[in-house]
Amino acid sequence: MKKIIKAAPDYLPLSILEFIRHFANLLTRKKYNLWINYDYYTKIIGYSCRSLFEVCMEYFHKDDLTIATSPLHHTSFRNIIERFVKPENIHIIKLNSNYNEIEKIPEMEKCDLVIITHLFGQDMDLSCLLEFKEKHNCIIIEDRVQGGTLDLEFSTDIVDISLYSMAMDKRPVALGGGFMNIINKREKLIEDAKKRIETLPREKRRKRFFDLLKKIPTYIIYNSRTFLFIVMNIIRFLSVFSRRISLLKITISYRTKNPGFSHFDYMLKPSNALLKSMFKKFENYEKMEKLYREKFTLFFNCFSPNIISYFFPWIKDYACLTPYNTILIEEHLVDQFLEFLNNDFVFCIPKPTYKVFNFSYENDSIDKKFNIGIIYLPSLANMKLKEIKYLSSKVKEFYDTIYSEKEKKK
Repeated sequence: MKKIIKAAPDYLPLSILEFIRHFANLLTRKKYNLWINYDYYTKIIGYSCRSLFEVCMEYFHKDDLTIATSPLHHTSFRNIIERFVKPENIHIIKLNSNYNEIEKIPEMEKCDLVIITHLFGQDMDLSCLLEFKEKHNCIIIEDRVQGGTLDLEFSTDIVDISLYSMAMDKRPVALGGGFMNIINKREKLIEDAKKRIETLPREKRRKRFFDLLKKIPTYIIYNSRTFLFIVMNIIRFLSVFSRRISLLKITISYRTKNPGFSHFDYMLKPSNALLKSMFKKFENYEKMEKLYREKFTLFFNCFSPNIISYFFPWIKDYACLTPYNTILIEEHLVDQFLEFLNNDFVFCIPKPTYKVFNFSYENDSIDKKFNIGIIYLPSLANMKLKEIKYLSSKVKEFYDTIYSEKEKKK
């Protein structure tokens, strides 16, 4: 029998007791502010990261709003940008071929906002935007949900607004909610953001309760190795009788139906229950970051530099501070790779997170090809060392296969 990696393509970094405490928070009668003041910045607290981003876009909205932006964003961010900014006023920043640094800033007559999404659990260096910012007197907004360490409030000093999620697989985790840090010199934005969030309908305690209930199956599947082992063997047994049943198809279907968030009805004010969960967990990221660093170091130490540069070109060091174990596969090999892992009963899922814009631009075909090649492997956070080594051996096996095929074609 083939080995089984008892880990899904995602992980919820909290214990069962911590999960239960979020239900207990439903009983709170304590009132919480929607902001925290610090010397350099103000933390604005919201129902979700996407709701806070939309509050920002509402604030800056005008008919000729013009932005420069990185090409890949979470679906909700991409949709919000396209709703508030005309296609002709969206200028794409060109990233390098590894998608971990800015290669070229577009030439623009005017720019109101720069919007950057950090990728793969690490920060891009934004210092090259300093001169551009001074020239256009623009605001820099960063989506740092999949960025670097939260020991930093902003990835760099030139950022004005930094956005974070506290959803079920994020850092820090409160099973919902989000916050944004705004530098204090943007006083009007801070005050208007406070007022706007206060006008939003408050999340009902009942809604919070049912949102938590819906997360229970996902928590069990992502975190319980025993339960996952049972489920995988049931799928393996049923797949013998029907080709329509496969680990890959079921994984894609489950992730699609249970993303852990909603693209709609997110313009809310957080309930006191959610606020209590967030206030209790603002500092609970350190243990997660330590876990992710350790597991990614073990994983990447299994590979040669050639394999790392081929499958993981964005890696600057091994500190990918995310539960997502992302690999890049050449576009024409994606289906082959997915089937390769599916045949060996290894969890994987194609490009569930990032999206490119819906309109054509100079570099869009390259960005689309890159995005198509993004695949999530089993999350290292919930894997044992022998499983990490086994997964790395499967990656190396696939590399050897495609390398041999290329040699034959020469």
